[in-house]
Amino acid sequence: MHRAPDPSDRTGVEQSSWGSVIAGYALIAGLLASLWAVSNPAAALTLLLAGVAVRRGTPRAAAAVRCVRVCREFTVDLGGRLRITVAKPPVDDVA
Repeated sequence: MHRAPDPSDRTGVEQSSWGSVIAGYALIAGLLASLWAVSNPAAALTLLLAGVAVRRGTPRAAAAVRCVRVCREFTVDLGGRLRITVAKPPVDDVA
């Protein structure tokens, strides 16, 4: 006698999630970028170094801007022997 399949055994139609779609596009972009990097190594190295500089420099620049805004001065320590301070002079309101 034939028995009907158990509905819990059905796998159903798999639907792609947004994460898997984005991962697929990222994989394709990575593959194309690696092919470009192999064909243009100097440009790829320059782009990589620029990306690292932007990645490392952006938080420091934001902290410097915040410090100048709040403290009205900015100090740079150069090797522990020299310290440069740039201060914003107060504005005299004589009105």
